[in-house]
Amino acid sequence: MNQTKDIINFFEHVIKDNRLYPSHISIYVALFQCWSKNRFQTPFRICRSEVMKLGKIKSFGTYHRCIKELHLAGFIVYSPSYDAYKGSLVEIIDFDNPEIFSNTAFCEQELSIQKENHFCIPEFCEVELYFKERDLLSSQANEFYSFYDSRDWKLSGGKLMNSWQAAARNWIAKEGRQGS
Repeated sequence: MNQTKDIINFFEHVIKDNRLYPSHISIYVALFQCWSKNRFQTPFRICRSEVMKLGKIKSFGTYHRCIKELHLAGFIVYSPSYDAYKGSLVEIIDFDNPEIFSNTAFCEQELSIQKENHFCIPEFCEVELYFKERDLLSSQANEFYSFYDSRDWKLSGGKLMNSWQAAARNWIAKEGRQGS
């Protein structure tokens, strides 16, 4: 596989795809640099902080959204690792290989979240990772998860939540006020 062709093919696809923003391109280029450092080994392990630094991304949310959307769009194959000492696995998709590219829903997939509520109940490991990224204890993540799991992920008015991350931010802020 010719790596120079891969980056050129990526940019050709980016021009045609109106779903991608500069943050997606920045993360992809950072992933490409990591792939280069790993001597183009497929798949390769990444460190979130390194990719964020290379891609000039400061927000965890932007990083995770871009990685997920690049995966959904078929530019990369992303296998998250929930172990802090073991990086996630990433594979850069070869656009010259029609088998891989045709299996993705690249053209039909809508990346932007619609206004309808498409809430998905998170796995505990996702919640735990979210709390760990904010230097909080796993026990706090467990309390949050258990509380909302027992309430079927509904808010105080019985309304289904739109974003568990927003609920977690509120939970963390409330914990901070009670601890003061």
